[in-house]
This record gives sequence, structure tokens and C-alpha cells, in this order.
Amino acid sequence: MARPTTIRLPEDLLREIDERATAHGKDRASFLRELLRKGLALDVEQEVLALYARGGISLTEAGRRLGVDLFELLDRLRQRNVTLNVSLEDWIDSRSSL
Repeated sequence: MARPTTIRLPEDLLREIDERATAHGKDRASFLRELLRKGLALDVEQEVLALYARGGISLTEAGRRLGVDLFELLDRLRQRNVTLNVSLEDWIDSRSSL
């Protein structure tokens, strides 16, 4: 169930939000919910990819946390110039266990 919340926004930001909402054919509240969802998803993605880049989680775990398949994850890593944390030994070991 949705709960109301209050936030103070500068006039210029509110004006820009209203303009964008109108351009997308949405009311302010719907547009703000959509923006918040997108922003939250982007924040989660940045955290997960940074954790992967530091070696904190595996490629499989990163994909699971983002809810994407391996190919989508590899594409996102490429777009952000994140190198794979897979050594040749890891690759050989994973291939031999198939």
C-alpha cells in the first residue's frame, strides 16, 4: 500500500519536474514515483557493479542481485568499462566442471 510522504523541492526543480511530467503525459506524482524507481535501480546497479569490480561478489551473484542474465550483465559491465574478475584458471576450472 502506498503511503504519502512530504518533500521540499526548490521551485526551479519543481518547475522542471512539472514540465517533464507534462511532456510524458503524466501527473507529477506518477512521474516522481517513476523517477524514484529509476534512480533507486541505478543506485543499486552502481553499488553491485562496484562491489563486483572490487572482487566482493561473483559475476553470477552480481547478475542475481540485478535480476539480469549473464549477457545483459556483461553488456552493462562493458558500458561502464568494468573489467571482468575472471582469471584464466577460473575459466579453465569452470569449463572442466561442465
